Amino acid sequence: MAKYKVVVVSLGYETYDYEREILKPIDAEVTLTPKDCTTEDEVIEVARAADAILVRETPIGAKVIESFDRCKIIARYGVGIDNIDLECARQKKIYVSNVPDYGTEDVSDHAVALLLACIRTLLVRDQNLRKGIFETDIKDEIYRTTGKNLGIIGYGKIARAVHRKWKGFLPGSVLVYDPFVDADEIAKNGGEKVDLDTLLAASDYITLHTPLTSETQHIIGETALKKMKKTAILVNTSRGAVIHEDALVKALDEGEILAVGLDVFENEPIGKDHPLVSMSNVILTSHVAWFSKDSARDLQTGAAGEILRVLSGKPPVNWVNPW
Repeated sequence: MAKYKVVVVSLGYETYDYEREILKPIDAEVTLTPKDCTTEDEVIEVARAADAILVRETPIGAKVIESFDRCKIIARYGVGIDNIDLECARQKKIYVSNVPDYGTEDVSDHAVALLLACIRTLLVRDQNLRKGIFETDIKDEIYRTTGKNLGIIGYGKIARAVHRKWKGFLPGSVLVYDPFVDADEIAKNGGEKVDLDTLLAASDYITLHTPLTSETQHIIGETALKKMKKTAILVNTSRGAVIHEDALVKALDEGEILAVGLDVFENEPIGKDHPLVSMSNVILTSHVAWFSKDSARDLQTGAAGEILRVLSGKPPVNWVNPW
């Protein structure tokens, strides 16, 4: 019998050989649940006696954490930790870790790709051609990237990578709203720190990179959408709930903004009957911005490495609930 039991409660990767190889030296057995756990009761059933938990989006609330008999660490496959009750874990002296650097290039690539696809109306062009319509005269509103203003809401690592990549398109300006980042830091990268209202009004293209908090939930709602240009394009690869989806549907219906590209949604998976699904000025992807073969490897090895540290008597490098 292995010395430690590590339970993966959120499935989805091709192989878990990375985790097994990293944890083998400390005699830790990596156990996969029979199916993806979607409720707290399912987690309790399979992980009550675990020494460590590996989790993606599965909810790990107080009920789950209080049930743990010997758990020392909850390692999140990803950056966001809003599905884990950090305070309850802190009270029980259970470490919570994440992997903040694994998908910076991948998510920023995806944000740029969504924005370009919206700007160039690529989905409509592709669908028309497949219908046998070989267009030579296009009446859609298509604008260039050069000389246009890019607005970035939230200025963490992914946002800075987007900024770095977007410089090649020679924007008119890059406006940044992030109350926690100094203006000098933004200016050093060629951007300008502004308030949210200024960014909304002046930006041709807006990309969201803020974590989901009580302050950022629905930061893009009816009021914010009305402040944008009617030709504005909005992209979200952060968290779905930073946008009020009902307000977004209304704004798109009424022509208050031009288009939107979304990789995340208020409720996932998004339903096939959701109004956004049938809109031609919307491009949707299924929360896959993080993914590449490279990022999946970095994510799995990063999360397993934190468990190795904790079960070896050390704190995690990316410790998100310090005491």
